[in-house]
Amino acid sequence: MSVRRLAPVVFILTALSLVFARPSAAAAGSAQAPSLPLPVAHALRVTSPIRVDGVLDDAAWAAATPIGPLVQVDPDEGVPASETTEIRVAYTASTLYVGILCRDRTPSAIISTQMTRDADLGSDDNLIVVLDPFFDHRNGFFFQVNPAGARTDGQVANNGHHLSLEWDGIWNAAARITPEGWVAEIAIPFKTLRFKPGQTVWGFNAQRTIKRRNETDRWATPLRSNWVTNMAQAGRLEGIEGISQGLGLDIRPYVSGGEENRDRSLDAGLDVFKNVTPNLNAAVTINTDFAETEADSRRVNLTRFPLFFPEKRSFFLEGAGVFDVAGTNEESVLPFFSRRIGLLGDREVPILVGTKVVGRQSGFNVGVLDVQTRAADDVLEDGAPLEGQNLLAARVSRNLFEQSWIGAIVTHGNPSGQGSNTLVGADIRLATSRFRGDRNLSASAFLLRTDDEASGTTDYAFGGNVDYPNDLWDWSFGWRQIGENFRPALGFVPRRGIRRLSPGFAFKPRPGRFGIRQLFFEARPVWVTDLHNVTQSWEVFSAPFNAEFESGDRVEFNAMPQYERLTEPFEIAEGVLIPAGEYTMHRWGVQAETADKRPVVFRAECSWGGFYSGTRRDVELGAVFKPSRHVLASIEYERNDVALPEGAFATSVVAIRADYNFSPNVSWANLVQYDSESRLLGAQSRFRWIIRPGSDLFLVLNRGWERRESDNRYIPSYDKGSVKLQYTFRL
Repeated sequence: MSVRRLAPVVFILTALSLVFARPSAAAAGSAQAPSLPLPVAHALRVTSPIRVDGVLDDAAWAAATPIGPLVQVDPDEGVPASETTEIRVAYTASTLYVGILCRDRTPSAIISTQMTRDADLGSDDNLIVVLDPFFDHRNGFFFQVNPAGARTDGQVANNGHHLSLEWDGIWNAAARITPEGWVAEIAIPFKTLRFKPGQTVWGFNAQRTIKRRNETDRWATPLRSNWVTNMAQAGRLEGIEGISQGLGLDIRPYVSGGEENRDRSLDAGLDVFKNVTPNLNAAVTINTDFAETEADSRRVNLTRFPLFFPEKRSFFLEGAGVFDVAGTNEESVLPFFSRRIGLLGDREVPILVGTKVVGRQSGFNVGVLDVQTRAADDVLEDGAPLEGQNLLAARVSRNLFEQSWIGAIVTHGNPSGQGSNTLVGADIRLATSRFRGDRNLSASAFLLRTDDEASGTTDYAFGGNVDYPNDLWDWSFGWRQIGENFRPALGFVPRRGIRRLSPGFAFKPRPGRFGIRQLFFEARPVWVTDLHNVTQSWEVFSAPFNAEFESGDRVEFNAMPQYERLTEPFEIAEGVLIPAGEYTMHRWGVQAETADKRPVVFRAECSWGGFYSGTRRDVELGAVFKPSRHVLASIEYERNDVALPEGAFATSVVAIRADYNFSPNVSWANLVQYDSESRLLGAQSRFRWIIRPGSDLFLVLNRGWERRESDNRYIPSYDKGSVKLQYTFRL
């Protein structure tokens, strides 16, 4: 790898460091607030636990002082909220309590349709509380509740922009609609959080959504260019003293039994969570079982490259943000992708034991994951047995300035058992939310190296990007190089042997007329060459017109010219072989979606135009039905019609969901899917009873049928039922 190629990146990052180099509390070794004026709240110390029942009748709530008013972010930035919100904070030695009164002059208009744990509450009225117990202005936890008492939560890693539900904490909440509006109570045990001993000031923010008006109100930094999980712009919560995590030990045994294709099984396992220090958590899982995991969504692949499916298993999701490497993503390279562990293709590999350590120690952010799998006989394509494998991922980073970091990562092991594989890498991210006063700007760079024993090769991947994500102007510039022999066995790389250039631009004005809230004019080209700078493909996704209305409805028109160079024939469907050559395609698309606040939500998308030497038309239709907070049903349909000189074919995917929620703690989810590529009809039914936070009973049934090509009859292909009971003991 030439140092000359990295020189521009080093120069840019060095220059930008002058922009980002603001003294931070962490760097200075003191708990100082950011330099912008931010609100301050006080937590009231109480001696008796508060009853969490959605009624603010405890004496503590009368004594606690509201934190102060929330201010509009949307639709009218900086003006008073249309409805007042009163938030009070109290605590005992063991638990933090938040009492919320969301006043509403029209309680009958409050939207509350979700009850499932970790549901997407963005379609409802809801309130989010964000905590930064370290007060490091970059990491924390968020807790979200709606008027029906539905709960979602997650960890905030490096001021992440989007709410990520990758963490399931043990906490409780209750809510109800009243003649005054709606009320919620939240109880968060300090055992659930990690915090610095003696830290009396925490970062804190709160955000309310009034869905029928598409209104967002926030306590600290109510700016459109900011987001509620940006802990650098959070307020201060003061007065937290004399709190304890106890022994910081959670023991969660489970028993699981089931029947698969008439073979019965009974199993047991154990998860143990221990706070090694107040801000460093260790977890051990023994004989891990993922019977309760939701099935993947079916997709049809009409590209030459593998599809990316997100992780859904809770053990790997919790604390996953610590393994994020600056400048990497699933579109180009992920140095660590946890789905490589315990899964080989679509086959499950049993896990014997796994350990994980996540948190902060001596000023460093630390993440270590080590898993030992069992031997398996039926997962390799050639039928050969797969020996047990030890798979390791370790990550460490050091905070710089106020919102930046420098880090390193290493992974070791090969899930396929085909020889040793090691990845090492380093990365840096420089970021600020105070560029030109209140704008966001970041710059990232990474360098990765793999050593693969099976192929006997060593190679590199490196790149960087600059990002300016703000409300009116949003632009970015990214560049990657992925070596031909870059092989991260525990990572994800869709294409190797390439250079990838990906600038992006969006202008997003708010006209304030014709019922339009915001317009989006976008252009996001991607240019890919081989390592000799010969163009392999390019595409330009553009949105000449994209409008979001005050109602929440949205329409969009797209133009998408593309180019592909095939160096060898490509079998896109059975018996349909596209010859090698150069192909320029012009494609167009339209999208429309009704506001998700409505009891029935419709979505439609259509694209058409050239496709290699022929044409392709894609249609996607979807509908969501929410007749009550207990019932949620949806149907999605996708069809692709391809006409080529080499042959014509069509693909389709259908997915139907039907969920019933008895309460926020008892839910029954059902999913039926079919895709024409695999010709498999699959059904999953999942019943979950949250006995108490941290303790669950799952009943899961998976059935499948294969559509026989000769007569189109459906023949049973698999049948599996599972019961899993897990219970958490907290010490």
